[in-house]
Amino acid sequence: MSSATDKNSKTNKKTSRGFIIIAALAVSLLLISFLSVCLFGKNCSLKFSIEPDNNIIVNFDENIVECTAQSIDGDTLLLDFRSVSTGNTIVMVSCDGGTTYAERILYVHSTGIITLDQYFGRCRGDIFFPVSFIFILTLVFVMLVRRYRRSTRSSLCRYSNAWLLGVIIFAAFVLCFQLLTLVLLNINGDNQSITNLTESTLNSARLFITLLLPISLIVSLTISISNLILMKHEGFCLRNMLGFFLGIVLCVGTLMPYFIYPLFDSLGIDVHKYSSLTLFLEIIIEDTIAVIMAYFECILIGTSVSAVRAAKHIPAFNKDFILIHGCQIADDGGLTKLLRSRADKAVEFADMQKKKTGRDIVFVPSGGKGDDEVISEAEAIRNYLVSVGIPEERILMEDKSVNTRENLRFSYDLIKKRDENANIAFSTTNYHVFRTGCMADEDGIPAEGIGAKTKTYFWINAFIREFIATLHYEKKSHIRAVLIIIALMLPTELVVYLSYLL
Repeated sequence: MSSATDKNSKTNKKTSRGFIIIAALAVSLLLISFLSVCLFGKNCSLKFSIEPDNNIIVNFDENIVECTAQSIDGDTLLLDFRSVSTGNTIVMVSCDGGTTYAERILYVHSTGIITLDQYFGRCRGDIFFPVSFIFILTLVFVMLVRRYRRSTRSSLCRYSNAWLLGVIIFAAFVLCFQLLTLVLLNINGDNQSITNLTESTLNSARLFITLLLPISLIVSLTISISNLILMKHEGFCLRNMLGFFLGIVLCVGTLMPYFIYPLFDSLGIDVHKYSSLTLFLEIIIEDTIAVIMAYFECILIGTSVSAVRAAKHIPAFNKDFILIHGCQIADDGGLTKLLRSRADKAVEFADMQKKKTGRDIVFVPSGGKGDDEVISEAEAIRNYLVSVGIPEERILMEDKSVNTRENLRFSYDLIKKRDENANIAFSTTNYHVFRTGCMADEDGIPAEGIGAKTKTYFWINAFIREFIATLHYEKKSHIRAVLIIIALMLPTELVVYLSYLL
């Protein structure tokens, strides 16, 4: 156990160092970005489309800005301005007849920096902000990918693997979205302001869950159908409807941000003015729901991929023991189809190893006796193994455990008495491999899992149960993540609100 703990500790230290380096680099780039704005931001240039034959009139408050250059290039009017004093002014371009071509607002800050159209609008030198953001996001993405690869090489079954993969998926989406936005803006000769950068980052979460909506609908329909088939075979109960409920949550949660605005409006709450505090509140609610939904959808995707990888994984053929996880046995003491599939999978793996390496394996049936069972689950499995030709001397029975964690711990204790450095595998149903492997990894038990097949309609609902159990088990981590998301969103939303308000 100590070696596994030491490895996790080293990985966490490396990750912490990586985040500290990235944080220091982010602060440095932020300072460079502000320096660039301070050096170049006291001047600005504007372009207006005009009719060159008309006499052009430019109006603005000369106490706020000074026009340092004016020229016409074909049908384009070029104006250069320099800040004079703090305030804001409208630059209006019109012709002799009184027709107004266009208007732009210039905000002059106390530092002399000029921003366009918004208080935190774009200015000269601000190209470093989106470039720095993309650069830092790329570094974070690379670091997460490297950590995920190290973690999966060490063990496919870790709760952190699902979390890391989910965050990687979302980071990749935001990175692509920001790169595309930056390229399109530069093609149009424009750039992202701090406000635009903030808004586009928040909007990427809404776009992410919107793009996933068709998949969510298909998944919801699929798991609803599987739930109906499951209830037809095993009867109606809430446990057999978990997939249906999850499908509803996915669809409703995805669409909910789009109903907040109409809801506020229908209640007579003013959400039409940019300076309205209620509009600010409404936007915060919308974006918070979108980001939290994106987070949980990414966790669902990460868990699904991790579970499938774990279920399809074939352990190395060097095992000394294979643990067979028990479950409910038949009334006559025989094995149910589910439990028999686990035992058969263990026998199949033992045969594969024997053919590949000539190495025998010891079977460890695990599971105590329930109040409604005639014998222990371990004994029922042992009887079945003997019936298919496994010698009793190659069976080590553990009949005290009452749950998966005890299956692992008690069996490991028995195995260590025989061989301290034994190589171990465990056999369970495919949907259960990932969470069982996570428990083994947490307890420092060096065991690889193999998954026995089960019917598709049962697998889908069982996986949903496993996913919910995983969320519950890691609830503190997810609550922390959600609180961090909300804490980060409040200042970013405030930047957008102040930009429209000031």
